[in-house]
Amino acid sequence: MTSGQLDLAAKLRFARAAVFAQLSGLPDLIRARLTAGPGTAALLTDREPPDTALTREVLELARSSYQKPLLGHCLRTWLWADLLGGRDGIKPDQELLYVACLLHDIALTDRHRPPPEAACFAVHGGEVARTTLAELGAEPSYADEVAQAIALHMNIHLPTDQGLEAHLLHAGAHLDVAGTRAGELPRQAIRDVVSMHPRAGFPDCFATLMLRESAERPNSRAALLWRLGMRLPLNHNPLDR
Repeated sequence: MTSGQLDLAAKLRFARAAVFAQLSGLPDLIRARLTAGPGTAALLTDREPPDTALTREVLELARSSYQKPLLGHCLRTWLWADLLGGRDGIKPDQELLYVACLLHDIALTDRHRPPPEAACFAVHGGEVARTTLAELGAEPSYADEVAQAIALHMNIHLPTDQGLEAHLLHAGAHLDVAGTRAGELPRQAIRDVVSMHPRAGFPDCFATLMLRESAERPNSRAALLWRLGMRLPLNHNPLDR
């Protein structure tokens, strides 16, 4: 994936991977809806994000750019990513992960929407993040890593060899949208996260944005996922149980 625009062969590969991922994830989703989840809560309700000058600037940008349901999604994405990282023994750069999670849907906002010629909102969002972070004084390599993580987060799979932070952003975002890996988390941890950042209005908000992306960028990953039935896991996410 470069520009984010899929040709026919790429669409077929992407569709096969998406369908296989949905089918292989069904047992986990069923378990998440029927059980309390494994173990004990590993996430404390007072979990605080990294507090640096950069994270404060990025949080302010997020608050001023996102609709409330989408801001909540980005904040939950970080918490899910943090929790899954702890569960899997992954030790990312915490600041970089937080910044990437906060900015990963920046191109879905009215302020930073892609131009008509853009092929993919996630790729455009990565470029917005890169430019923004450079303006805030981040090192070019740091801004590049954030941009890459954001550009890749709409992939079906994202292994750790493409970046620990990218992998965890992907995991957290897919969990919040579709419930992926929810069955691996303690039910109390899920309650804690949803209590901190309620999901009210998020499924409808995200569905509206994905429908728009599907219409405006029909050859993008978002459009293909929407046509493959994204609405179903979005509306039946076990996080809302």
